[in-house]
Amino acid sequence: MPNQHHILTVGISLLTNFEKARQLPQAEALRRGQQVAQFLLANPKVNCAEINSLDSRTGFLGPGAPTLTASLVYSQTEAGKLCAKLIERFLKTRGVMATRLQLDAIDLPSRARADAQLAQRLAQRGLSDLRAKLLDHITRLRRRSPSVQIELNCTGGYKAECAVLYELGRALRLPVYYLHETFKVAVELP
Repeated sequence: MPNQHHILTVGISLLTNFEKARQLPQAEALRRGQQVAQFLLANPKVNCAEINSLDSRTGFLGPGAPTLTASLVYSQTEAGKLCAKLIERFLKTRGVMATRLQLDAIDLPSRARADAQLAQRLAQRGLSDLRAKLLDHITRLRRRSPSVQIELNCTGGYKAECAVLYELGRALRLPVYYLHETFKVAVELP
């Protein structure tokens, strides 16, 4: 029985790191999913911020790792879908049962760059959707496994998602942690 459940926001660091390493545009990198998967396997902590922060917090890649499960919160963009799928697959190879939780509206503001009012409305909708879905998800997790320790990992995704996770974590008294690319360890937010 897992004793820890980590909810991770998923960004596209894996894809971005692959693009940089191969000097490819994102459109081409998206067509190379199998190569991106191999890139992740080659050096998971260096190539993927979400894996790096989860391992920093839990040590799940090392010997004597705790039993844990994870939820991956991602956007409906092609890049978000690919990264979530590959991270889920990687976690499962390490014995971590992972599930994906897609957010339908979190990426919409980027489509409305020219219209500030529309971007604001879409951002509010997306961030409200994030909070509502996570609250519902956490409620279900607690009902199913009352003793499981739930933690929120806000390393991936964009900054506004981090703010929502922080507020939700404080409201529900759940630890929220983050790993900046220049840190060696994940830090718990106060």
